[in-house]
Amino acid sequence: MAEESGSGPNRAKAPRYTCNCPDGPTASKECSMPMSVQVARVLVVDDEPQLRELLVDVLAADDVQVETAANGHQAIDLARRCRPDLLVTDMLLGDCTGLDVIDQIHSAVGDIPAVVITGHSDPRYLTEASRRRPVELMTKPLDVERLRATIRQELHRRREAEKTQRRTRRLRALARKTNIARKDAHRQLDTTCSDLTEAYRTLSGQLAFQQVLLDYQRQLLGAKTDDDTFGTLFRFFVQRSGPLFGVAMVCDQNAELRIAGRFGVPNPDGEAFCEALTSPLVDIALANPQVSTLDATDEADLFDPTIRKYVVGLNVLLVPLIPAPGEMIGLVVLYRKGEQPFTDGDAALAELISGPTATAVRRND
Repeated sequence: MAEESGSGPNRAKAPRYTCNCPDGPTASKECSMPMSVQVARVLVVDDEPQLRELLVDVLAADDVQVETAANGHQAIDLARRCRPDLLVTDMLLGDCTGLDVIDQIHSAVGDIPAVVITGHSDPRYLTEASRRRPVELMTKPLDVERLRATIRQELHRRREAEKTQRRTRRLRALARKTNIARKDAHRQLDTTCSDLTEAYRTLSGQLAFQQVLLDYQRQLLGAKTDDDTFGTLFRFFVQRSGPLFGVAMVCDQNAELRIAGRFGVPNPDGEAFCEALTSPLVDIALANPQVSTLDATDEADLFDPTIRKYVVGLNVLLVPLIPAPGEMIGLVVLYRKGEQPFTDGDAALAELISGPTATAVRRND
């Protein structure tokens, strides 16, 4: 005969707690759960009132709360309202079998360890029960001490397993935080290293340019004439940039730029060609007095028709000589033949040595 769920008359009633189950909206707020100690919840399912009461008396303890159900329907309803930690069920109940209860509770709230009690020795029942992998399969008459020991061992095992899982989760969370911090540190280190590398390259480049400038100024110390000065410039440029040709121009008494020297590897071009080449370039330099490059092929119309066929493939580097702001006293025209353009490094070198060259020309005057 089925009865309502409850506790035995000989059992000291445990205090009631507010439910703290983590199992979602199906959990009941009337479920008894601990606040200050960890209390395991055992659900006993049996249609025999005396056996239910006996199991309550045997299993109840400070750290074990026992709920009872007289049939499968009550058991499933209780489990849905507050998930038990362990299930103790008889094999045959009034409305179903204990195996049905195990299956439906597992479907409703997840895998829960179970102890199955049976008064039958039919191999079919035992085989079906074994397929559910119960913690223990116990036969009647029931050995209550063995049952109590089995349940306490299983609850202890579950508590230890939960502790291990919590520790594992904490360690994984810590490992994730540590890994994130390590990656952040590596990124910051990589950024710092990149910044330092770039700063080192910049500083090295500046130091190298300063060394180039010092070397050039030392060579200019021996230049006594404009011819010496422009010869020094041309040789210095050839050493660092490669073969090229050049025309040096200085202002005469009428403030007009005149050719002061011609240079070339292996030999300089003729004076007539140099005059025709530099004539339009002077206007460009006066309009924009700064180091610049020019592709003569693209600007062939600037030049006298007599030399246009010779400027095909010609690349020009204009180097104004300005000893003081607003004062251009000379112009150096460097050029290469055969589609050999000047690089940014060539322009930077020309920018670097133009000032000392202008100062040397002014000194020679």
